[in-house]
Amino acid sequence: MKKLLILFCGMIISGSVLAQKPTDGNPFSLEGNMNYTSGEGMSFTAPSVRLRYFFKDNMAGRVQYGMNTGSDMISIGLGYEYHLGGTDRMSPYFGGLVDYASMGDDNSVGVNIVGGMDYYVFENVYVGLELMLGYNTGDESFANSMGSAIRFGWRF
Repeated sequence: MKKLLILFCGMIISGSVLAQKPTDGNPFSLEGNMNYTSGEGMSFTAPSVRLRYFFKDNMAGRVQYGMNTGSDMISIGLGYEYHLGGTDRMSPYFGGLVDYASMGDDNSVGVNIVGGMDYYVFENVYVGLELMLGYNTGDESFANSMGSAIRFGWRF
């Protein structure tokens, strides 16, 4: 049993060391987010998902949907990402995002600049960090926002 455990751990470690960014044949990625915002602090948005479609090796469109059942908030966003060269395992990017959020009687529209990176732990499996700077307009107010997200994703 001990030898089997050592073999299994060795396979996991070697797989993560040899991981590479996916190439052709994997145009989609799906991920979940853990967010930190300047107003709310750390929050795990489990129902929040993002789907990206890589229409070129370094360009992706993205759609994201989020729900926060505690505050009855629903949000949807559309965006674009441009991925820089990076390394075999890291893919830095920047882009833009337009989003709409509804919370009770309040609605807001936001325009955001995003930048981040994906780090491939295994082939097609990555963790990422994203920073966002935005401007949101609501029913009765205008606000600047800043946030970050830790993401876990799978490219298929």
